[in-house]
Amino acid sequence: MSRSFELADRLKKLPPYLFAEIDRAKTELRRKKISFIDLSIGDPDIPAPKAVLKKIFEASAVKSNQKYALDAGKASLRAAIQKWMKKRFSVNLDPGSEILPLIGSKEGLVHFPLAFAGAGDYVLIPSPGYPGYRAAALFAGARVHEMPLLEKNAFLPELKKIPVSVRNKAKIMYLNYPNNPTTAVAPKSFLEEAVRFCSKHGIILAYDNAYSEIFFEKKPMSVLQIKGAKEVAVEFHSFSKTFCMTGFRLGWACGSAHLVGGLLKLKTNIDSGVWGAIQEGGAHALDKEWKYTDSLRKQFAARRNLFVAGLKKKGFDGIHADSAFYVWARLPRGYSSSIEYAAHLLKDKNIVATPGLGFGTHGEGFIRFALTTGTAELKKALQKL
Repeated sequence: MSRSFELADRLKKLPPYLFAEIDRAKTELRRKKISFIDLSIGDPDIPAPKAVLKKIFEASAVKSNQKYALDAGKASLRAAIQKWMKKRFSVNLDPGSEILPLIGSKEGLVHFPLAFAGAGDYVLIPSPGYPGYRAAALFAGARVHEMPLLEKNAFLPELKKIPVSVRNKAKIMYLNYPNNPTTAVAPKSFLEEAVRFCSKHGIILAYDNAYSEIFFEKKPMSVLQIKGAKEVAVEFHSFSKTFCMTGFRLGWACGSAHLVGGLLKLKTNIDSGVWGAIQEGGAHALDKEWKYTDSLRKQFAARRNLFVAGLKKKGFDGIHADSAFYVWARLPRGYSSSIEYAAHLLKDKNIVATPGLGFGTHGEGFIRFALTTGTAELKKALQKL
């Protein structure tokens, strides 16, 4: 008889991971041989650039890429990131101290509080927001304070409403624009306000910019474009969204040398860096694949336009699809629970979508559809709704 071992308190405090639960539901459908339309997770169906795949294949045969990678990442990748940030955002970075490759942006975002927060500290997270932010705070032993992202406020948090007792003990604030799940794009005025707020109150700004290149009418900024941001901010980017390289696990952190250095110190004790061949593929993507990203935006814009028009015909309102590859919509009449509505879609329509409550308290009342499947499947989903 095997012994029963208690989970650590840090795991007991975690709610079930949203996307793991969705994966279980999809696995059960597959087990029953029930076909379904997957509009749940942000994992694009569009292949990564062919030239990137070729570069990785060729680099994998090089012996140096079969050894442990450097924790700080290849100089060639850091140089490509420096050049890309300069071209895209006019942001100047020191590749030696202000850029750190990551095993995907999620890895960096979730590990970051371990370097700078602890018991008694608050971590400010958006609600609705990416579930990893909450886990990051709890793993560090910190307390969580949700910042409501409300439709009436264009899904921007009201920083002045953060209680003084929380603000004075806050160590990190997570922000994410273009926003998952609401698709909102933050204006420059809000980014300036956020930088001023964090500077005034001694709070680190962890800015998740994973969707910076999936935009339509409004071109997103880097928070590092804001005066004074480098003193308080670290920004996270992802190859997963920009180049459809979700399974490759590559991203980067950049910004304040002190904050990037703290994350590097932590990572040297956790992992051994990103596989060298993947880094070479990433460098090629940043240097050469601007047209690919332009094409990607056009494909997602076409999907968005199709799906939003279809939802409107079905009577949905409160539809938001300003960026990223998601549609964030109010629940249809007759439903007040996003869990209930997602279960209805799964059971009765064979459509997998993500309930808003899974992104935090203030996500209730909404459903998120991911436009990560082709137009034929999207049309089928609309017919079923």
